[in-house]
Amino acid sequence: MKKLSVKFFSDYACPFCYIGETHLKRAIQESGLENDSDVTMLSFELDPTFPNHYVGPSTQLLASKYGISLSQASEEIKKVETMASDSDIALDYVHARYTSTFPAHRLTKLAQKKLSSEKANQFIDRLFQAMFEEHREMSDLEALKPLALEAGISEEDFEQLLNSDDYSEQVRSEEALAKQYGINAVPYFIINDKYAIPGALPTSEMKKIFNKILEEDQIIAEGAACGVDGCK
Repeated sequence: MKKLSVKFFSDYACPFCYIGETHLKRAIQESGLENDSDVTMLSFELDPTFPNHYVGPSTQLLASKYGISLSQASEEIKKVETMASDSDIALDYVHARYTSTFPAHRLTKLAQKKLSSEKANQFIDRLFQAMFEEHREMSDLEALKPLALEAGISEEDFEQLLNSDDYSEQVRSEEALAKQYGINAVPYFIINDKYAIPGALPTSEMKKIFNKILEEDQIIAEGAACGVDGCK
């Protein structure tokens, strides 16, 4: 069987990225492609200006970004949470603590270098859980340290990351690549280096796309995504 290569731009601040990453994982498993796929997350920041401290409730952020009322923002958040719930994903969007995700992206690059691909991807899933289920701040590396050590990252490697700017250049390089590709919303999946899937599609749709791509048929599809102007 031809190997399936999946590269996807994603951000921990994006609820659709968590949903899309989960659907991707399930589609690969249900298609029996666990041993015939290579999955790599690439860095993308929805808002690079976010500080390293908590910037406020997600309802307030959404209301400010879209110019809508808090009640309208709350309804939009409920829609995303319902979408996640329909896929058995415990996404608590309303209580997510938004900060800069740049430190978490640096930590992800460390995991991808030091761990196996399988373990690195499991760690990425764990960080999404930390963001949207446990309300951890993605800028707080100390708060993420227990998760990193549990994943298999050594304390020495973690401390080196904490006390340096290691992997910053790699994160910026991947973000520059996204800009070069014209990507302004995530998740954004690139299959076998030539087919694009913008947005989070249902698991069933991703399975169909994988099958057709492996048959060398190009598919164009679009799902829900988070862009620089918000999630929709």
